[in-house]
Amino acid sequence: MKDNKSQQKEARIDGDLKNLVIERIKASSSDIKVSIGTSEYSKEEMLKNVEEENEIGREIIDIQIEYLRDMADGAIYLSS
Repeated sequence: MKDNKSQQKEARIDGDLKNLVIERIKASSSDIKVSIGTSEYSKEEMLKNVEEENEIGREIIDIQIEYLRDMADGAIYLSS
């Protein structure tokens, strides 16, 4: 069982990840869209869902964090 200090740190990290995703979306092109399932979401819709932390928002966060982890691990390479 996790102690209260561990839970607070985990919640802060989760909040930091959420904020990172929000800033990445804000920095994206205004015409960016993402498809999840059979629905397509605009930049504004993505931001709203992430901020509300609803099911779609959590999916967007997971996608973004997985992408960043893959980049950090070298699984994705971007050339200029």
